[in-house]
Amino acid sequence: MNKMSFLNKYQYHYHSKHLENFITSKNYSEVFAYLEKISDNKKVFHDLSLKFVNQAINQSSQDISKNKIVWINSFLPDDNKYVSSFIENYLLSFNSLKQSINSYQNEISDILIKPEKIDFNTLINQSYFFQWMIINRQKLSFKFIKNNLPFFSTDDNYNFTKPSITQAYIFIINHPYNIYQSLKTKNNDDQEIARNIFLNLDGKSFDQQINNISFNLTNKGWHTNTFSWTDANVLNSLKGKIISKKDLYENTYEVLSSIILHLIQSGVGIELNYDLIDNFVKNNPIKIETNSNELSQKEKKFLNKYVDDIIDMYDI
Repeated sequence: MNKMSFLNKYQYHYHSKHLENFITSKNYSEVFAYLEKISDNKKVFHDLSLKFVNQAINQSSQDISKNKIVWINSFLPDDNKYVSSFIENYLLSFNSLKQSINSYQNEISDILIKPEKIDFNTLINQSYFFQWMIINRQKLSFKFIKNNLPFFSTDDNYNFTKPSITQAYIFIINHPYNIYQSLKTKNNDDQEIARNIFLNLDGKSFDQQINNISFNLTNKGWHTNTFSWTDANVLNSLKGKIISKKDLYENTYEVLSSIILHLIQSGVGIELNYDLIDNFVKNNPIKIETNSNELSQKEKKFLNKYVDDIIDMYDI
């Protein structure tokens, strides 16, 4: 064993005893404060966070850090591109918040220190750990992340995220016919593949390799994903805002302004600057997607039993 690994092992056990005492006495704020103090040692910080953070965040109702996450959610990555690009551009005017907005998977790959395989079970079991590590990596007061995965909640009360670690979110909802058509086009007009992806009928996960991290995840189908982020409890507790792609096309300036207002009202430390919004819209006209192939009545009939409720609920 080399000197560094011996030292890391010693420090791990030394700090672990202190953290175990805080956990036993349910002094969770001390767990987070203690971990932040040792965050310069990346290996020890990573390993101790992995051991203690999930339980501490799950049991604690207080904010765990002065840094928090803002999610930009949609079922397909393409559907949140315009809003993400706008927010990224807007944040350039706020020095302490300038950042590249990356996918959740990219952010996870940046905080893990050895090759790993992340499946949906790992994501459920380590979600709080991942988010804790992400907000501690850059020390931004608000960390914006793109996400296409559904909100989940387990029997043990482990959720995708919590108000103690998330400041707010935007959910961009596109018409299901547009999404299905997009999936069909990307898969050589194969209806069966498009249906399976759109509704996750086959329960299949999708492989993605980022750096040395292998992801095998599923977004659980459009209806499940959409219901999860439009649920009234999730919207209220996590300060969510639903944006329809149709509204974004028809009233781009107003919708982007409403997003900034929502973030401000949710406690994100930015100001409303209409000139910034106006300039972005003028310089980045939104490309309206056109689906050249209309869906058949048979396809619509098949989809409708899964999507009618949501279509009726939102102007999409």
